[in-house]
Amino acid sequence: MTDTIEPTTASRTIHVPEGLVGFPATEYEVAPVAPGLFDLRPLGGDATGFVTADAEVFFPDYHPELDDPTAERLGLTDAADAQVLLIVTVAEDVTRSTANLLAPVVVNARTLAAEQVVLTGQDFPLRAPLIAS
Repeated sequence: MTDTIEPTTASRTIHVPEGLVGFPATEYEVAPVAPGLFDLRPLGGDATGFVTADAEVFFPDYHPELDDPTAERLGLTDAADAQVLLIVTVAEDVTRSTANLLAPVVVNARTLAAEQVVLTGQDFPLRAPLIAS
């Protein structure tokens, strides 16, 4: 059985060798909190965690293009194996929460290798409304 991240499964550990931008941890627990939403928290401490959204659930037309070296580092040979998680900025009024489409966390759902990818040459917003108004 493959150890993949799905909204209805238990927590999984992803491996982020380069860490997230500004955060050096390399092992993160991804725990579902609601359909399409996950808590992303570094293992082994009380370090800062993140709310993430499954891009496929919240932005079905969002299809970032990975360069070949990134796809190679993640072992991605089939786009269907990529799960794209978006870091969410949760607003006090939850309807004003936004997702970062410019720097998604891309996870190889088969191997759980992951990387935060800062997309270049693609016109995606840093703060896209999570809930359409």
